[in-house]
Amino acid sequence: MSAPRFTVGRSNLLPILAVATLLAGCAGSPDPMRYLLAHSGDHWDTVSGRSVVDPLRERYPEFFQVILDPSKTREPDLRPLRNDLEREPVDHRNFQALHSIAVGYFELNYRANAIPGGPNYFADNFRAAKLVAVPWRAYSEVADGRLRDAILDFFEDAGSGEKLGTAVTAPRLARIVASLEAKETGDAERRLRIRGLAERLVSMSGADGR
Repeated sequence: MSAPRFTVGRSNLLPILAVATLLAGCAGSPDPMRYLLAHSGDHWDTVSGRSVVDPLRERYPEFFQVILDPSKTREPDLRPLRNDLEREPVDHRNFQALHSIAVGYFELNYRANAIPGGPNYFADNFRAAKLVAVPWRAYSEVADGRLRDAILDFFEDAGSGEKLGTAVTAPRLARIVASLEAKETGDAERRLRIRGLAERLVSMSGADGR
């Protein structure tokens, strides 16, 4: 099993607004107002061969400095990400924050569970849980349907078992996701999606150890 392929310390960072281009698929222009990390394979640093992390690091340098360094166990300041994620009216900055949270969660979740009981096991699991709380709160704060769908896309990705370490921890997300149903008062179809996602998370066995 290979470890995530981050390039910490790369100096030639791309402009923040290039994130939409970097995350583009093979056909057409990407929609910067949606979650773009689903089905990226078992890693989360690249999509379609392009770096996800570089443009986001420029917007949130302190966050990524802490998250991407395995030797650091201190708490990153999540306020810039929370403020951007809860920004109204919703724009591309909300989605930059969501993608940064997703990258941070997948990285910490992988490191914590790659060596169960390791020296940073509890610290990384705790920090990953605090990251999950940011989009959970934003779901209540921002009623924009595009952002709510993207938050659910993140939780679905986190519980898909596709990315390294996620099959083991998917059931932990079930109650968190289920609680979103009470927050969704305006869209019956989205409530059904939440219910179905929570049920799938419960059923995840984590048998493959990813």
